[in-house]
Amino acid sequence: MRHGEPITAGYAMIVREDIPTGLRYDALVAAFERQMGRWEPDFSIGNQVTWEQVEAAVKQLEGPHGLMIMSEVNQGELLSLHGGIKRCRLYLVGNPIIAESILSIDRRASLYVPFRVTLYDNGSPHGAFISFDRPSSFLGALHQPDLVPYGQLLDAKIYSVVRSILM
Repeated sequence: MRHGEPITAGYAMIVREDIPTGLRYDALVAAFERQMGRWEPDFSIGNQVTWEQVEAAVKQLEGPHGLMIMSEVNQGELLSLHGGIKRCRLYLVGNPIIAESILSIDRRASLYVPFRVTLYDNGSPHGAFISFDRPSSFLGALHQPDLVPYGQLLDAKIYSVVRSILM
């Protein structure tokens, strides 16, 4: 923090969705990953690529709902070493083209995009869960009206993924 810069805080009600899928955990992981693209570009940013090349790569790599897995952490794999099997996996999900538009409005949104989606099994008779905070709700913490359509767009995309899994 630089001397003299004001500290700011934003507040919003974050809406979390915990959606039972009726699927076994492994089946949910497979179904989720089938609905997603995966960010694995065949170029390095340091190689003087153009934004048009990035856009073309994103279009090829995004899944059928316009989202992709940017990164993942299999939390359960490590945590299962203590106290029994824990089935949970965290994904960072997004679309770099949409993120660019969001960050052009407010760089603080880099805290929120890509956004987090977790798949977990807690032993429920309703199967494994897909859980995420609604993008529109966490972008709301920035109090930027221009971000509202992007939050709604990301909401629609992740709900489209969920509907496809539940079909």
